[in-house]
Amino acid sequence: MNVVFMGTPEFAVPSLKCLIESKHDVVAVLTQTDKPKGRKGKPEAPPVKNIALDAGLQVIQPENVNSEQIIEKLEKLNPDVIVVVAFGQKISDRILDLPKYKCVNIHASLLPKYRGAAPINWAIVNGEKETGITTIIMSNKMDAGEVIIRKSLTIGPEETAGELGNRLSDLGAETLLDSLMQIETGDVKYTQQDESLISLAPKIKKSDGLIDWNQEEEKIHDFVRGMNPKPSAYTFLVKSNSKERIIILKTERDNSSHNGAVIAPGTIMEISNQGIRTATQNGSIWIKEVKPEGKRMMSADAFSRGHDLNENYLFQ
Repeated sequence: MNVVFMGTPEFAVPSLKCLIESKHDVVAVLTQTDKPKGRKGKPEAPPVKNIALDAGLQVIQPENVNSEQIIEKLEKLNPDVIVVVAFGQKISDRILDLPKYKCVNIHASLLPKYRGAAPINWAIVNGEKETGITTIIMSNKMDAGEVIIRKSLTIGPEETAGELGNRLSDLGAETLLDSLMQIETGDVKYTQQDESLISLAPKIKKSDGLIDWNQEEEKIHDFVRGMNPKPSAYTFLVKSNSKERIIILKTERDNSSHNGAVIAPGTIMEISNQGIRTATQNGSIWIKEVKPEGKRMMSADAFSRGHDLNENYLFQ
């Protein structure tokens, strides 16, 4: 089949690579425009663009994918199917109806659970034990199209959003090829999503990463995992009259309790080579890895020595 691929981040790369290596003909790749990165603001190409260029494919980077100019280009390409994997722009009905076999989307959840922009993060934050990949025929309602295939996997108890995302991106590529094969051979069975089972996974802003120490340690542990690597969980270290923003990258659950003592959540209870033991609502949690503002990642032990931390200092 003639395929137009739409995708942008690293998550979409395995799917594009599989298509390139398959029997299908990738006639064009659409991806977001180059974005400024780093302190100098030098434009950086999306990961999908680099893969497409290395394969000698036509690359289109529209400011607005629904513009008349882009739609005309797509009509001339005459794709059998458009594959969309984390593209980053809403697609109009004209494009959805353009290919012979419509537009196929790879979504990183077991739809209808976690419709939205951040399904991987929210699945971990909410303590889910299972997630997966769903391929759908796209509709004008977000992530609501008919299901082609669902494939599930187990979420590891210490797995971060970044680690889970890598596994799901590989599973997504595998599921995509299976879906296209079913569509091409006519063996596909489309199923409607159960609207009563919908949950949402809205985009997460940087400010959403603030840790609430008034939660149970299990919730905090899952929150830190779900925010790693982006947008990152963070807290503020309160010392004397200063507050320093600290990114928390890794935690470890602690089974000990306060032994009846009343300790304010966020209070540093113990400092050792194991890390920084911090009070939570129901007990405590070990902070293992941190990244101070503007500095490199380091162990909590190294951070505590470099910042002259004392017990009873407060994270908030």
